[in-house]
Amino acid sequence: MHHSIFVSDAEVASAITMHEAIEAMRAAFLDLGRGASSVQDRVRIHGSGISLSMMGGIYGAAQVAGAKVYPTLDGQFDFVIPLFSTTTGKLLRVVQGNQLTRLRTAAVTRVVADAVLPAGPPRRLAIFGSGVQARAHAEAFCDRERISQVAVCAIDGADAFAADIERLYGVPARATDAAQAVRDADIVITATRATAPLVDVALLKPGAFVAAIGSSKPQAREVDDHVLARASMVIVESASQALREAGELVMAARPEALAAKLVELGPLLADTAGARARQGQGGGDIVLYKSVGVGLEDVALAQLIHTRLPVRATGEA
Repeated sequence: MHHSIFVSDAEVASAITMHEAIEAMRAAFLDLGRGASSVQDRVRIHGSGISLSMMGGIYGAAQVAGAKVYPTLDGQFDFVIPLFSTTTGKLLRVVQGNQLTRLRTAAVTRVVADAVLPAGPPRRLAIFGSGVQARAHAEAFCDRERISQVAVCAIDGADAFAADIERLYGVPARATDAAQAVRDADIVITATRATAPLVDVALLKPGAFVAAIGSSKPQAREVDDHVLARASMVIVESASQALREAGELVMAARPEALAAKLVELGPLLADTAGARARQGQGGGDIVLYKSVGVGLEDVALAQLIHTRLPVRATGEA
């Protein structure tokens, strides 16, 4: 079956799986870490009650470049990614990006977790939130070899989300309060719209992996300075973009101490031993990942979708 140059969200959802998205994100960040790919940090403009954002990337190994462009109106987004060939300079595809954004964000978190958590028995997962990204992260993490149980902490919908996790992935899950969720968890994922910290650092287990996903706004943070202080590494996709956008980092009380712990994902994957050697040097006993989303992720996933859905030749009926 051949498809038009425009790929809809419905086509994206049917074209690739979460597992494939995880592998695509791992490959793209490895290429970035080797210096073969580039990221254009997000640019936002504002006017008439709307903001317009753009974030781009050149994916060297795949010979594509592109950008994700989207308006924000009343807290709602609508994403689109034009994808270009770096060999011809021509437009290859235009991909609607709502499903793509859901997949790539959670997929990158799984790549980070795989890079920093040693192999071992299944771990206990806590998820804060019950929305699109909370559910995407459950999909990215919940295989029984990896996760033994899930605690869900959410303002609403926690019981239904926990029931869905058990039904979809066969992993025991239950709704619980924040303290219990954090106390038991090896992996903590915050995917909420909270603007104030959610996680009591005193309850985190030594060796825990914490992923803060919910906000890319400088005035909001899901984890606070106490979590930063306990982190041996603070992993980000792009240091320049994260330091400008992530409230957790923008509001850090000790920016110089934070800078010493900051590790970009690309170099971490390209030189795992060298980057891992930094783990513990920051004096902490947990690892924090702060997600803001970078354009290379969108370009890499758009490229995978482009290869999966052949374009109808010009003049073809």
